[in-house]
Amino acid sequence: MPLTSLDISNLRNIEKTALHCHSSLNVIVGANGSGKSSLLEAIYLLGRGRSFRTSSHRSIVQNGQKEIFIVGKTTEQSAQFIGIHISDGNLKAKANGQYLSKSSQLALILPLLMISPDADKLILGSPKQRRRFIDWGLFHVEQGYLTQWKRYNRVLTQRNTLLRQGACEETRYWDEQLITHANNLTQARMEYCMALEEIFQDYLALLTSGLQLDLSYRPGWSADETFSTALSQGLERDIKSGFTQKGPHRADLYITTHNRKAASYLSGGQQKLAACALILAQAKLLNERLGNTGVLLVDDLPAELDLNHRQNFLALLRELGSQLFVTTTEESLLPLDSFSDYSVFHVEHGQVSAIKKT
Repeated sequence: MPLTSLDISNLRNIEKTALHCHSSLNVIVGANGSGKSSLLEAIYLLGRGRSFRTSSHRSIVQNGQKEIFIVGKTTEQSAQFIGIHISDGNLKAKANGQYLSKSSQLALILPLLMISPDADKLILGSPKQRRRFIDWGLFHVEQGYLTQWKRYNRVLTQRNTLLRQGACEETRYWDEQLITHANNLTQARMEYCMALEEIFQDYLALLTSGLQLDLSYRPGWSADETFSTALSQGLERDIKSGFTQKGPHRADLYITTHNRKAASYLSGGQQKLAACALILAQAKLLNERLGNTGVLLVDDLPAELDLNHRQNFLALLRELGSQLFVTTTEESLLPLDSFSDYSVFHVEHGQVSAIKKT
């Protein structure tokens, strides 16, 4: 369900612009600071309901203006128009004129993934970042997963409240529910990670030379015990700390090389390529499960890869079939021979102009 058009008003240095988007590849060219990443930010807001650059909605409003408007038209019949309005630091979203109450509704209309210069945080960052990565994928491919995730977190919150009150006997009632939801959550995550790992290995082999990495899902408690045992044996420690220390909320997608944590041994380039392989694997899995190509944003691709890797990477992007928005400082840095049809936009001081459509 690609974007067919994008209208932006008052986002950072973009006062007003309108784009007719190519269904395959959109190349956005401009110097650093020109506003090309702000175009990606606008699309990200449409699909995620938040910025990938800041948690403050106020900070992205153009100086001297009070509000931002972003409107995207999609090929999705149930929600052809998506609108974002930001004012006084508050974001409101609409689809076909109807207000949306949750950001997850945006994600269903416009599923999108992003590869940015800090994509290596997927390898180097905290387990929380990798859990979000897994949960985003499952939200799209597993019906009812979001409901299950919410149930687990609701019961977890209740248990933590009782722990802080020292009501250890009352936690037993909630433990039964927590165990049920935790096991369901863990089963779904493990199956998803197994499917992801197979595709990841294929992309890793295509992007790198001889790099060996393994993915394994760690559920948030020891593999040699059940979650029920982990809860009962950790109760005293949980009461002292005031929160549940084991469970799916502490899970991780563990990435290793030769049985060692990959983040400690990979070079910067290898970390970025591994992250790219993970994100491409997730995009392909989404396509296979839903027949939905979605949108893939790639910010400053040449800064991430050398020429050979750029050629390989762009070929993989074309085969993936997602609608692509790729930023670069110079069009010549992108070997686009594998694309027969694409659009190019030039950005300068927040002004956007279409310079090529093939």
